[in-house]
Amino acid sequence: MNFSHLKYAIIYVCAAFVICGTVFAFSYQNNLNQLSQTGAVRIEQARDRLLGQLASFRRLPNYLAKHPMIKAAINGTAPLDQTNEFLLNTVLISGANNIFVLNSTGAAIAASNSNDIHSYIGNNYATQPHVRAARNGRLGFYHALGPSDDIRDFYFARAVSLTGAPDAGVVVVQVNVAALEFEWRVDEEVLAFFDTDNVVFVTNRQSLSLLRDMDDLPPDQDMRRYSQHDLSPFFKHTKTLLFGHEVWNFENITELPSHALIVSKFIPQIEMTARVFLDTKNAIAAARLQALLVASVLALIGLGMWALFQRRQRLADLLAIEEKANAKLEARVEKRTNQLHAAQHQLIQAGKLTAMGQMSAGISHELNQPLAAIQNFAESGGKLLDRGRDSDARENFNLITQQIDRMSRIIRSLRAFARKEKETIEPVDLQSVITESINLASVRCERENVIINRHHAASPAFVMGGQVRLQQVVINLITNAIDAMSGQNEKIINIDLIQTVDDVRLIIRDNGPGFKDTARVFEPFYSTKDIGASKGLGLGMSISYGIIGSFGGNIECRNHPEGGAEFTVILKPATEKLAA
Repeated sequence: MNFSHLKYAIIYVCAAFVICGTVFAFSYQNNLNQLSQTGAVRIEQARDRLLGQLASFRRLPNYLAKHPMIKAAINGTAPLDQTNEFLLNTVLISGANNIFVLNSTGAAIAASNSNDIHSYIGNNYATQPHVRAARNGRLGFYHALGPSDDIRDFYFARAVSLTGAPDAGVVVVQVNVAALEFEWRVDEEVLAFFDTDNVVFVTNRQSLSLLRDMDDLPPDQDMRRYSQHDLSPFFKHTKTLLFGHEVWNFENITELPSHALIVSKFIPQIEMTARVFLDTKNAIAAARLQALLVASVLALIGLGMWALFQRRQRLADLLAIEEKANAKLEARVEKRTNQLHAAQHQLIQAGKLTAMGQMSAGISHELNQPLAAIQNFAESGGKLLDRGRDSDARENFNLITQQIDRMSRIIRSLRAFARKEKETIEPVDLQSVITESINLASVRCERENVIINRHHAASPAFVMGGQVRLQQVVINLITNAIDAMSGQNEKIINIDLIQTVDDVRLIIRDNGPGFKDTARVFEPFYSTKDIGASKGLGLGMSISYGIIGSFGGNIECRNHPEGGAEFTVILKPATEKLAA
């Protein structure tokens, strides 16, 4: 090999190293991006799961603060034994850990654990943050350790008002964190909720609870929630910033990956930061594999070039044969390139067809209701024409036109929802939305003997939202309720509308069998209907959840204690419209 060939070989090797390094870095960055998106989804799921578990406990002190038994205990007109028994029964029903009642001085006078060694009765909690917050008119929230180091609790408190004494006492609900964690499924990813002291307070790995991050500790920490308790040892780690992502390197902690991508999000409802620890091992392995594949290809090309140089040097008389071989090689490369382009085109087309199929399924699911209404109006219009009632028939045809317009708006709304387009949010009268939705569902209700009981005030209820999208949600809830009651003799749907200063709540309840798993109601493609029973794919509730969320509201689902499923749509009131 002459000097020029050696020079080219060195340049080629250096270029190959640069290319392989670039491929590794680019692939690793893409893998971390995908892993980060997965972590964000896991955090959202964990946040919704935890907040959903705490939702009922947040409402419990509001209910107890108004209960006559609690008020009687505070003003001294009820025996404390009866109050303790009432609190114990409430704990057994609600699933809370403990409930106790404080008097005006902050001393516990009644508790569900009155017979326990560590009873709250007689202790004074006036200085506790959640008690002070409750006395100031807010819902008190606090977290601290229980009687022993392995017990972690959330506390919710609400002031009890008596005549002439707005803060006569406080009722406190204690929720055990371990009981909440017990209901979680075993996830592959490690997830933990860190409080403001960087202590792991809630996690899906029991061995990580109360471990403390020793990095970035605030200089003045309020450790009252851990008073008289020794925290578990610190866990050490080093931080690395890779492509805009935070990677922690751990030592001697078997529960956590040695190299973990950290995705964090602050949860203001519980004043904690959720962190998911994602193992980067597979991301590194995939990037390394792609780099090795590129290196192999480059090595083969380099060997081929080296052989070509040697052949040209030693066999100059076979130049024509070599040129023919090169042309054949180029033809093969072009053929393989064309095959790769064809395969790529087929993959793109398959992706397009899949997306179109999913969108078509969602659109057909949402358009079934107006199509059914159009069919009913058309049949009624034909009968009215046969009877010579032209004006009434014309009204039916006008209604058909309105439904067609509504179908167009539904398609635009669904398209905007799929593309996350911004749509106008304005004051909408929820009363008229409910009325229109009931009218559209009335034909089916009459056909299937469904009774709709609507309880509401006569005044309008203006909320922030979109007319068509709100109607989609209400109609979807009504039709799902009708489907759930299929096969029953008595079919009843109750619709209630509750207006407060903070929100407007639409409650729709049926007397069907309810849900086996209310936590999955809003998951995409989740359906309780038998296969073949409906053309839907379980997208209705997921779309409805997204629509209400885009208005800044929320949908809650539960099984009513008296039977049936109950959906609560919570929306922001349009205060400026109401004031007008």
